[in-house]
Amino acid sequence: SSHVGSSIWVDSGGGGCGCSATAMAGRLTAVADVVVAGATRRRSPAAAPAEATSTATNRKPAGRCQTGVTAAGLVLPGARRTLSLWASFLAVAAAFDIDAHDAIGQTAASAMDQEAIKNVKRLLGGQDASDVAGWGHQVDDTYPGMARLHFQVHDDSQHPFCEDFEKRQPRCDDNICLMTSIKHFYGKILADEGRKTDFPAIDYEKAHPGVKFSDADAVKMLINLLGDLHQPMHVGYSSDDNGHNVKVKFRGQEVTLYDVWDKLISETVRKEESGFWYGGWTHVRAVHEDYQKDLASWKQDGATKSFDRWIDETVKFACDKVYKHPTSGKWIAGPKAEVGQVVEIDEGAYRVWKDAWLKQVLIAGARTAIVLNDILDAGGAKKLDQSSKVKTHADEEKEKQRVEWDKERVETMKAAKTVRPSRLNFSVFCTNLMIAIVTVPTFIAIVNYGLNPTVYIALLQSLLETDKAAAGGGGGGRAAKRFE
Repeated sequence: SSHVGSSIWVDSGGGGCGCSATAMAGRLTAVADVVVAGATRRRSPAAAPAEATSTATNRKPAGRCQTGVTAAGLVLPGARRTLSLWASFLAVAAAFDIDAHDAIGQTAASAMDQEAIKNVKRLLGGQDASDVAGWGHQVDDTYPGMARLHFQVHDDSQHPFCEDFEKRQPRCDDNICLMTSIKHFYGKILADEGRKTDFPAIDYEKAHPGVKFSDADAVKMLINLLGDLHQPMHVGYSSDDNGHNVKVKFRGQEVTLYDVWDKLISETVRKEESGFWYGGWTHVRAVHEDYQKDLASWKQDGATKSFDRWIDETVKFACDKVYKHPTSGKWIAGPKAEVGQVVEIDEGAYRVWKDAWLKQVLIAGARTAIVLNDILDAGGAKKLDQSSKVKTHADEEKEKQRVEWDKERVETMKAAKTVRPSRLNFSVFCTNLMIAIVTVPTFIAIVNYGLNPTVYIALLQSLLETDKAAAGGGGGGRAAKRFE
């Protein structure tokens, strides 16, 4: 399926929705607008460590589309409690910037082989790539140190800002950063399948003590990180804290450059172009040529070179199209930018950025499919462990929700038993019998003779004449024989 409706760059969540992520997104938008007010933003590793502990405000609900409300609008027993739980869950589990991660997952699904799709669902308990596309950020909210896996911060104190990309200097303390993480989880999965490969090691204990990843966890994290790789402000520069310290003005509101690319564009498109947003745009056919080119390069160069090329392209994208005003070409950040400026993003500039943003989402999804097909279309994929070793706060909320719904189901069944008759109601039986005596013969007559009244008149006359003839002839015969 190519529907969209629940996910983007960072702060997004996993979990599926039985009536589709699109439907859920539409039904819960009004609630989410209220309960996520004041949501905190995700910061890059260059930001203050305290800000890494922001709560899971940008997640989507990870349950099914049950609300306890019938089609007639009646609230079933326990439904009010369930709806209250939804509201509290949304407060820590939903926001708008979830949309791009979901869109990336939907695009990936449109290009995945059937065997890869089968193995994804097996590993993820029936979920697909879009359901878990933002799962990695749920991990960050539970284990704050893991946020370092999602950023590739380039140190422009060691190398000039946006110059000579090949010589740029990424910060990767303890070998923990975005590109190392992608190569690590990709290599870990291949190794567990039994394929020989070299990949960088990561000591999770240096990020957060006690964290361990199973094969299923590694797949979910890899999907998330591949999306982050195409968010240009995840591979930005340290001097502006990956765009967090750059202010722009859009429609009278000051926002950071990071937030523009993380959520503002997705929010605006979703609200103002809902027909397009929910119209199935997340399909690999929209970037078919790019997909075929990337697929050919993957087969020729392999994973490592492909990953390196992809991050090179995203850094160049950030410098050419994000750190510069999209129509004037003036620098918004970096040493050439005007000090203290708050650049205005007018409607023309917004449209240029929107088109570029949409294509980045599609490219990210297409490349995610290439990676997933490689690791999950192989025979060794059956060896991968589908259990999970990482339990997030969102998982705990999901479990509470499940327990609450189980209670509601039991209450509903008990309520139904109390009004259900336990024995035969003789009065009702007689009424139904009388109705059947009338309706069944009528139905049979209509089936055999139709609805023309003249047919029934002729039939009645024939019956009456037959009775008269039988009465006359039969009576004489009996009398004669009696007096013989």
